Order: sequence, then structure tokens, then C-alpha cells
Amino acid sequence: MPVEVFLITVVPSTDTTKARSVLHGYTETRPVTHRFTRVRHVRRLDQSIRGIPILRSLQSSNPKPDSLAQWQDLHSTLSRQQYMLTERVDITQDVEAAVAAGEPVPMSEQTQKGERILRFNDFPDPPNPRVPQTVMQRKQIDIREPGPVLEQHMADSGFSVANEYIEETYHWWDNNNLEFVLWRQYNDLPNPTPAPLVQVPDQAKWMVPDTSKMEPVAPFWMLYVRALVDANPVDRMAERMAEAHGRLGKVEKELEGVFSFMVFDRRALDTRYTGEDLE
Repeated sequence: MPVEVFLITVVPSTDTTKARSVLHGYTETRPVTHRFTRVRHVRRLDQSIRGIPILRSLQSSNPKPDSLAQWQDLHSTLSRQQYMLTERVDITQDVEAAVAAGEPVPMSEQTQKGERILRFNDFPDPPNPRVPQTVMQRKQIDIREPGPVLEQHMADSGFSVANEYIEETYHWWDNNNLEFVLWRQYNDLPNPTPAPLVQVPDQAKWMVPDTSKMEPVAPFWMLYVRALVDANPVDRMAERMAEAHGRLGKVEKELEGVFSFMVFDRRALDTRYTGEDLE
């Protein structure tokens, strides 16, 4: 299972323009990716359901070997512990249409049927003297499926929507395969009542808001500098993790005085689910 290794810090909204300029120059990224994503936290109200109940059906019908291996990893993980997962869909084009119209617009058919990501992030590892204090690491699974397929799989596995929000992000990449993400969240979307994951016929009713009329949750952005370390081959995993720590340490040193990366309590990123919804 891949491991996400990352640095994190806070960027006040008043410093966002400066931060973007610094990251643009530091990474020499051309062009910068600006994205809006609808994010849904999904969980199971029925705590007796474990794993992915439809795994056998997926094994017999899923034509994507990589995706099947990820479903199997997720099944193994959820058999041991319940987690809050996220379902993610890129709504950038729809948001641009809503801003141009000055009002919410229906989710486009292209977005409805396009690729979505089901993401599992594990509870971050505890502090380790061999890992720099500012570096956090956690296992991650990204399963990519067409929207109707993914939502059906999740509904058939007993998942419901806990809440939903919109992320706005800027993305840069450097020559060392590090991704720099400037992130903020809008949270004006009404929280859905506990119910099975929304099915395909209902998707057209989901209105994409005009984000220019929405307020962000907080007066700051979060900056993540992240590497995704592949778990294969297993016998080189420790070496690749050490390399990732070194790359992040180099970034932290070179950006010292511009960004102050923080030591976060890993409990702030706890995704384990015990039956109580997120506030």
C-alpha cells in the first residue's frame, strides 16, 4: 500500500499571492493547476458491515487489475477497522460555469460520468526518532472509477454520505516528484441526512455553487508538500521512505524563512470511524 509522506503549514489569506509566487518560482511549474473538488466524507452507519461486501463480484467483473488490487487492499483494511473515506470529483469546469452565470448550475453530464476518486487515508504514524519531527506519513489508497460505477459500489457496500464540502487547490510539482498543494475549504453546503450514497439518477439534482459568493471556512490556506511512496518492491520500501524524508528535508531547509512547517498532532488527521459523525 502506498505511503503519503508530507510537510504541512498554514498560510494566512493575506500572504496567498506571495506564497503562490514563491512556489511558482521554486518549482518552475508551467502552468500551475487550479482546481475545485467536491469532497464527500462517507462512512457506514451499520458498524457490523466489515470489508467490502461486494469484493467477490468485483473480482469477477472488474476489468482493471490495478483497481482490483486497490479494492482488495481496502477490503483488508476495512475488515479490521472502520474508517471515514472520501469520495472526490473534479468540478472545476462546473464551478467556472456557475461563476460566469452568477448562480448555481446543475452538475454537468461530463462531470457526473467522469472519473472519481475514492480515497482512504490511514491514521498517521506515531512520532519516530528516525523521521524528522515536521514530517508526517500515512498509508493511502486512491481508487479511480467512473462516477456511476464508484457510487454504485459504495452504495452496495453500505456507505452513506456524512458531509460534503468544496476544496479549492493550487498544485505545483518539482523535479524530485514532490507535489506542493495550497488548499482551502468552503463549507456552505448543507450536510445530508444519513442515507445511502446518492445514486446516479439523483446526480443531476446536485447544484454546483458559485464559489465567488461563498466564504471559506477559515482566513487561511494550508500548504502541503507531499511525496507518494510506492510500496513495491517491498524490500526497497525503507530505502524509498528515507529518500522521501531527505527530499522533504531539503525543501524545508531551502524554504526556511518563507514557510515555517509545523509539527502537527496526528490526532487532528485521525480518520478512524467509531459511529459518530464529523461535526
